[in-house]
Amino acid sequence: MKNILYIGNCNGIIGGIERYMQKSAELLRKNGFAVHYCCMEDGGKDQESFASAFTSIKKFTCNDPLLQNCDMVILHNIIDVKYLEFLPANKTFFFAHDHNIYCQRHHYYTPVGRINCHRAYNKYICKLCSLGRNPAPPLKEYRRFPALVLSDFMAENLRKNGFEKVVKLPAFIQTAEKEHVFMPDGVLRILFLGQLIRGKGADLMLKSLAGLDIPFDCTIAGDGKDRAMLENMVEKYHLRDKVHFAGFVSEPETLWENCDVFCFPIRWQEPFGLVGLEALANGVPAVAFELGGVREWLRSVKYGFTVPEKADMNEAFRLLYQQHDILLPRMSRACRKWTKEMFSEEKFVKKVKELAGGKA
Repeated sequence: MKNILYIGNCNGIIGGIERYMQKSAELLRKNGFAVHYCCMEDGGKDQESFASAFTSIKKFTCNDPLLQNCDMVILHNIIDVKYLEFLPANKTFFFAHDHNIYCQRHHYYTPVGRINCHRAYNKYICKLCSLGRNPAPPLKEYRRFPALVLSDFMAENLRKNGFEKVVKLPAFIQTAEKEHVFMPDGVLRILFLGQLIRGKGADLMLKSLAGLDIPFDCTIAGDGKDRAMLENMVEKYHLRDKVHFAGFVSEPETLWENCDVFCFPIRWQEPFGLVGLEALANGVPAVAFELGGVREWLRSVKYGFTVPEKADMNEAFRLLYQQHDILLPRMSRACRKWTKEMFSEEKFVKKVKELAGGKA
């Protein structure tokens, strides 16, 4: 049995990184791996459910025998460089889930105007952009590990920041088998699912919806520091009867059957956007800003619509509503076919077996 060790920040769900760790650990264990988890600190929601995904879970210590005895170590977050010397250099991979490793500001867009950045790290420019609030990213120390990514977009970013070995892991998803039922009450049901923080762009969605002149209902699922601001926007735009806050949802799978379109109004350059892939796998088309790794899964109008960043999304929503009896079922079938063929669990497990040194 192959032993894989995940290392992350918290022992509960914060966002997409932790959900990815949980789902991938569950899948690997089903396929004969032992998957252990070490966290740097306590924190996050659904800690009991999160822990159940792993063979073992505990706090990180430098003398843990697992560090040397496991077949593969995967760093899912940046940890203090003082701990890196205790990790086996020939078995450790750094999984780049976000921009922190080359963006001192972390968001990869400017503080003024929130203009997305495309440059490599520069210690002078990036220090100025971050207003000196964060330490310089430990690029030199992390470059000695092979990097794992889910998208070509992230692979390119890491290579231009000096990572010589970048490995693309196939994203995976379980595709729903049953046909999706659309607009049972003649109302377009829009779903936003994500953290309520500025980078996820729920405010940009609300600005669009303020001018949407079709029957619609929008659910905002998730929590975060911007919730109060978003609730104020709902009042400002007179959307109280059309926009509803569901809060943090521990089982987001329950949301898909009650929506007709997934809205992905990201402000930052999403490294991949696994939640969008999840929508497609459940037969729900997406409307998304064309940023970052979105094109990795939303490659064609067969699966939804990409919109230029910060543009009005309402034309896409209107088209889906006006032609819902034709477009939505056709897109739904195409979405499920696409995810089943291209993002299978088998492809992911095969690649991990290869990286971990053979059979599980």
